[in-house]
Amino acid sequence: MKGKIKMFNEMRKSLENLLRLFSNKWYIFISQAFVLFFMKYSLYFLNIERSIVEYLMLVSLVFITCELGISKVRFFKLHRSYVFTFYSILTVGMILNSLSYSYFGYPGISIFLPVSLITILMGTTAGISSTYYFSLSSAIILNYSLKYSLFFLFVGSLTVFLTRRINKRIDIARAAIFVSLLQAVLFAINENFFIPISTYTNIVRGFLNPILSSIITIGILPYIEYGSRIYSSIGMLELGNLSHPLLKQLSIKAPGTYYHSVILANLAEAAAEKIEVNPILARVGSYFHDIGKMKKPEFFIENQQLENPHSSLHPSLSHIVLNFHVKAGSELARKYRLPLLIEDIIKQHHGVRIQKFFYHKAKEVNPEVKEEDFRYPGPKPQFKEAGIIMLADSIEAAIRSIKDPTPSKIEEMVTEIVNDIYNERELDESGLTLKDLELIIEEFVRVLVSTYHQRIEYPREETKNNLVTLKESIEDESEHNK
Repeated sequence: MKGKIKMFNEMRKSLENLLRLFSNKWYIFISQAFVLFFMKYSLYFLNIERSIVEYLMLVSLVFITCELGISKVRFFKLHRSYVFTFYSILTVGMILNSLSYSYFGYPGISIFLPVSLITILMGTTAGISSTYYFSLSSAIILNYSLKYSLFFLFVGSLTVFLTRRINKRIDIARAAIFVSLLQAVLFAINENFFIPISTYTNIVRGFLNPILSSIITIGILPYIEYGSRIYSSIGMLELGNLSHPLLKQLSIKAPGTYYHSVILANLAEAAAEKIEVNPILARVGSYFHDIGKMKKPEFFIENQQLENPHSSLHPSLSHIVLNFHVKAGSELARKYRLPLLIEDIIKQHHGVRIQKFFYHKAKEVNPEVKEEDFRYPGPKPQFKEAGIIMLADSIEAAIRSIKDPTPSKIEEMVTEIVNDIYNERELDESGLTLKDLELIIEEFVRVLVSTYHQRIEYPREETKNNLVTLKESIEDESEHNK
């Protein structure tokens, strides 16, 4: 009896989750149903007759399959732009494939285009979801044709595999060549299994269309990035060029912050590689995380020379100034169309931590002051790369205070800071596990030890004598040769 009740509760929860999904994304479901309906009946020569209930059930299956896939990608929960861009690319892809069937007699003319765009911009999981979308949608439009579904599945899967780690534009063209070969082979295979076309003309078309699609992909990628603020690794690397106008301004107005950001980038990138998340996002996010400081650079210790302006300010005003650099950085990110995730890093790299120095200073004046009045605005880090940058930011700032940075002292300080931030519950929403933190500590220590290792000091007098002896030897050898 208890088992039946438990099963009933699980079914009820699953149904509630599905209803919640449809209620939250109803506009997407309706738009997809309309698009598929239009394409299905625009191919009037197929003479497909299906009941509306059966059709809606199939569309629901496609929609749920997509949503289950992209729900695993954290960025889709953070920004609606990801959802809108994802379904927009899918819709355009389906329309193009429908037109290709109408004019050429087979689909797949441009499957490389939408699947590669989604994979490059949003990652492997989103790319796989888009492949399932095309595979299942083809069943709806083309009368449950297994051969077309398998065609989309094979070509889409290879596209995802080849474009999942694209860092250069030429890599897109290379991926397209392999997809072209697969598509040409599928077109040439026996018509009873896959595509019912085996003429040389269509084999050539099957070979050429991924290559042409790759040219379009390379051409429109920057426009999609700029419009949606969802950047590929290619776009991120271009932003990470230190000649970017914002980074140039930072190096001039706040040179201490600029140097701190460059060191921080090395730390964050190494840690990201260690736990197998996006090292490019970690590096570029580190470059831009403190760009708001150039609005008031003199209020931050790394840019101060003689006077500390905070010494003449009330702690509450100092708190406002510190929080301002987060707000200013976020505004600059929007103004310069930086990636959404970079703006997130700017907002999240301090989380909601207490500004302890000014809090304790204020408490000396007023013992009843609250911690909440001296916290950063947040939110807490929402993804692993943001969590890594929070840790690296605190560690890089603290490590410079060590007078004699031996490996044991560095390891002790790194471990202490990571434990403090973890115990403050700042990493609860980042997705970082305890295993991740162990690996991050290990990598931070390795990088910092190699950066701050003690140099061997040579006695100046001894060096001078050695140079004199070397000079005399050279002169003697020259005279002997004469």
